[in-house]
Amino acid sequence: MQIKLHANARTTPKIRQYIQSSTESVANLAKELGINESTVRKWKVRTSFSDRSHTRHNLLQSTSLEEEEIIVELRQMLGLSLNDITEVIQRCVNPNLSRSSIYRCLKRRGAAQRQQKSGEDAPLRNKFQETEFGYVHVDLKHLTKLDGKPAFVFVAIERTTRFVHIEIVNKRNALTIADCLEKFLKAFPYKVHTILTDNGSEFTDRFAVFKIGKPADRPSGKHPFDLICLQNNIKHILTRPFHPQTNGMVERFNRRIAEAIANKEYISKNSGKNKFNSHQERNAFLMTFVDNYNKTRLHCLQYKAPCEALAIHAELYTKAGIQ
Repeated sequence: MQIKLHANARTTPKIRQYIQSSTESVANLAKELGINESTVRKWKVRTSFSDRSHTRHNLLQSTSLEEEEIIVELRQMLGLSLNDITEVIQRCVNPNLSRSSIYRCLKRRGAAQRQQKSGEDAPLRNKFQETEFGYVHVDLKHLTKLDGKPAFVFVAIERTTRFVHIEIVNKRNALTIADCLEKFLKAFPYKVHTILTDNGSEFTDRFAVFKIGKPADRPSGKHPFDLICLQNNIKHILTRPFHPQTNGMVERFNRRIAEAIANKEYISKNSGKNKFNSHQERNAFLMTFVDNYNKTRLHCLQYKAPCEALAIHAELYTKAGIQ
């Protein structure tokens, strides 16, 4: 067996064995071996020859059980970074908790790394060009069927404030999504000048075939989503085909939704992928999740919450990137 000796050890395993088996007095052994009597006494009462850990045995945790639960919930439910969790905890829970204490808590609870599903791309870090307030990223997220019925989340996120609005629907056709856009524009208190979407048929007819009078590889301008944009003097921009990273901000938020659902407990042991009893229960969960996100102080907003940044949007002219 390989024994790792402490760097300052005065004895070897062979000497320790000799001390334990010897019938000589402590004083004689200390004199014979040229070591301190306390060292002889220590190894006399030991049953092994290896060094013990020098870490203190009464380590005290800096966090209470309640604080630990909050820290883990912020990680698992909202997917916040360590810096964001530290900011929330110090502002709202315990101003004396250090960043390192929070990290140790996450490590103890197995949440030191933010979850990322297998096959999922690494978080995007591309920067967007500098824009004024009113640039909105829009996407549609597919949800798992419940009771055999589909569901989709219309997600809109304003670039400079990270403010999120969602609508949950059971269809993904053009008229339904155009109606979601109208509801968003009515709920959003400020002017939107640009909307960025992918090339899905719910957003554009850019790749529609056999449509009379439509230029190839260009939208006709008669799609319901485009008509709503036209009525509100909004510029509708499409991502490059097969480049979802162009709309990375909303893609990242979609991953937050997926992570929040994945971290929820199953409703029963044999429920398969089901974590909700009904569409209404899941809808309420998602609405609460978005409301909490909009009230969470974010590192990318200099620790303002999206709803707070929205209220002072006139002062926000910042480069917006994926955080």
